Amino acid sequence: MDVNGLRTWPLMDRAALGMAREGELAPRDVAWEADCAGLRLARRQAAPVLSEDLAWARSAAAGPSPVCDPAGSWAWWDGEMLRSGGFRPGSAPLVVPEEIPPGVLRPHDLAFGTDDVLYVARNGAVTLVDRRERWRPARVAHPAFDVRRLSPAPDGGAWALDRARGQVARLLGRPLRVTGARPGPSEEIFQPVEPNPDPPRLVPLPEARLPAGREAALIAGSPAGRLAVVAWRDEGRPAELWELSEGRLVLRFAMEGVRRPFSMAWVGEASVAVMVSQGEAVGPQALVYEVDAALSGDGLARPLGAVHRVLSPFLPAFCNALDATPRYLAAEAGAEEPASLRALRPLSFATFARRGATRASVMDGGSDGFVWHRAAFEAEVPDGAGAILWAHASEDPTPPPAPGEPEAPDWAPHLLGRAGAAEVAVDAARAAATSRASEPEFHQGVLEDGLPHSLLLQRPGRAVRRLAGRFLHLHLELIGDGRSTPRIASLRMLGGRFSYRDRYLPAMFHETLSGAEAAAPGPATPPDFMERLLALFESRFTEIEDRIAAAWLLTDPASTPDEALPWLASWVGIAEIPGEAPARMRERLKAAPWTARLHGTAGGVLAALELATGGVAVAGAPVDPLGETPAPGALALARDGDVAHRVLTLGLADPRNGGEAAFLFGGGVTGGEIVMVEGFRLRRSFATILGADLSDRDDPLTLGGEPSGNSIVGDTLILGTRRAKRLLNALTSSTPRGRRQVEAFLDGLAHRALVLVRESAPTRDLERLAEVARAEAPAHVEVEVLRADRPLRVAVASLVGVDTYLSPPEAVKPARLDHRTRLADGDVIAGAGRLDARAEGPAPRPPVAVLDGPAFVGLGREFRLSSARSAAFGGRGLARSIFLWD
Repeated sequence: MDVNGLRTWPLMDRAALGMAREGELAPRDVAWEADCAGLRLARRQAAPVLSEDLAWARSAAAGPSPVCDPAGSWAWWDGEMLRSGGFRPGSAPLVVPEEIPPGVLRPHDLAFGTDDVLYVARNGAVTLVDRRERWRPARVAHPAFDVRRLSPAPDGGAWALDRARGQVARLLGRPLRVTGARPGPSEEIFQPVEPNPDPPRLVPLPEARLPAGREAALIAGSPAGRLAVVAWRDEGRPAELWELSEGRLVLRFAMEGVRRPFSMAWVGEASVAVMVSQGEAVGPQALVYEVDAALSGDGLARPLGAVHRVLSPFLPAFCNALDATPRYLAAEAGAEEPASLRALRPLSFATFARRGATRASVMDGGSDGFVWHRAAFEAEVPDGAGAILWAHASEDPTPPPAPGEPEAPDWAPHLLGRAGAAEVAVDAARAAATSRASEPEFHQGVLEDGLPHSLLLQRPGRAVRRLAGRFLHLHLELIGDGRSTPRIASLRMLGGRFSYRDRYLPAMFHETLSGAEAAAPGPATPPDFMERLLALFESRFTEIEDRIAAAWLLTDPASTPDEALPWLASWVGIAEIPGEAPARMRERLKAAPWTARLHGTAGGVLAALELATGGVAVAGAPVDPLGETPAPGALALARDGDVAHRVLTLGLADPRNGGEAAFLFGGGVTGGEIVMVEGFRLRRSFATILGADLSDRDDPLTLGGEPSGNSIVGDTLILGTRRAKRLLNALTSSTPRGRRQVEAFLDGLAHRALVLVRESAPTRDLERLAEVARAEAPAHVEVEVLRADRPLRVAVASLVGVDTYLSPPEAVKPARLDHRTRLADGDVIAGAGRLDARAEGPAPRPPVAVLDGPAFVGLGREFRLSSARSAAFGGRGLARSIFLWD
């Protein structure tokens, strides 16, 4: 409801704008843009017109794919043997051990995984070759599965495709590490039949099978784990793309105009690229398809608008490796070896569909003859683009035929932008931009170059142009020139006409026509013209009144603009930190009502560190009435559906009965990167030495801690060391000097706190975190912030109730000059893991590309680029420069 009391219908999500309604196909040439949560024209090319050589394409699809590794070396089958290159000029043989049983020498396919394992499909089985030589090569087969195509999986292993059966299988497990000679079987001890707990095995997925009439051709996995399969159809029918979903292959679309693509790779996580033939050669461009694209009724999909050129391919295939950007081997025509590894890049501006339309949800005004008032947009409308909002009001909720279709009703057009004006009535309503930054008050806007627009809903060419009827039907048509598109981030309809004429002028100025006379074609009546003229002023005054009514939003940390954050922070005594991002200050302000109560406590220090490392404040979460109510400043668990999050409790709405809670999560404290230990809590470890009763809550030494056998404090105090023995003698001494030593030792633990910080992206700035901790701690407490070089300190972690700290495994790093490497302390000795075996040595310095040219160029203007300042090293020279549009 707005300031005038009008009802509002926001159309802000996919379903409301017709993009994801159950049981309906989404519009084909309109796309939902996730970053702005709005509509735009889809990036589309026209259906490709190809002269595919189907026999040549079948031969190309049967050959093994080349592979590449992250360091830029590659391997391929040269017709007689596997060869590798990329590290040094030329190539070298890549030896794969003999297989059992011997047979066909040519591999069916090659794949290289993120675990540095080369997978070779040959003789219907898969050979695993570890390029780091951690274990011996192993051969994996399944009696009912003939492996013909492979694709690496992100979590290790690979996907396999049986082309004859049209079935998918998963290659799991690893061979045992090479650890010397294995002991033989013994009758004295029990031994497992299979010593490897996770042996390599091929597991066919029984329901991941293509239906009859499809020929399985290609398989490709994405870096995040999605799996796509391309199926060929009979002659003349387009190829299909299927995706693995919940153990089944689900049809996504058919490729309009494409019959036999012979290589496929993922582009990011949303699109796939396929190579197609142009005669007996690789086509000049790869076609990129959006996997979740909206389809027309025939289920056909067209390529995305950006053109992806394939320049001088050495082999007709993408490299079979997990990468967000497809890569392929390139060389001059007729060359015997590849010369470079080239990424697939778009070489042009995006090409958008020229027209697209969608139908919004039906809106119910609640009463017959309901008058619809205004439409408000937040939109970006470049030159050459626009939109037409077709509106129709009636007493029937059934959606009528779209504009231009047979038996379509009298739709009222409303223009946004310049495009489309020639297609509608001359006196059609046009949207005008407002002076606000966004459609909601005091919001920064969703679109970078977008503006709020507003227009009065009306029917052109009628005597009375009010749009009246209980149900409002909308048809939104987007128009572009192929190079640009309108973007609509929000659409809001207001109903219940607010008329200055009817509210403030005498009855003699009111409209007298109704029914058929009001709907008759012709010029507008004088009262109708006056109402629409006064609506121009009403729109401006309503905007001002809305801004005044929403002024309270400036005092809300969640909605106040970034520039007002320091002003709002000064109200509650929160100091501005130089260089702090507005989002971080916003979270500090949101948490301020609770962190003020925790000031000067251990929980307050933890809250400040949590906010400083990316923590987010959440208020209004219900508390489990059957569980223990968490104390403010304490760590707790919060459940979001089936997922549990570790959170830092800030407070409760009603401390007596729980109610709703406020907490922080997402920062270094709840993530486990930061642990704080109060000094007096360490007395518990010393009490353990004496065997004290830790369950006594009245004992100031133990504070009712839980029993534990721990007597280790970090790496410094271990029971049995010389320092521990001196402390034990002092604690058991009855002399005055001994008691003074004990008191001095325990006093040294009072009023102290130790903050351990494990290195990660949010906690890298240790000095800043130390300043935050000291600023939040009381003046009489000394806070020491130290870097923790290990993710697990058993004694310290157990003191604060945490036994482990889970983190991703550290990647293997190569040894470097002038860098201390300590064996058996986390460092390992392993091979380079490269496909080019010559990589076991110092790498040659790669060439440096330097591009000189103008920073900005007008559309359609000529410009010059220069690579003259590029350089090669090691006695090499630059042969040529390749300019790509990225």
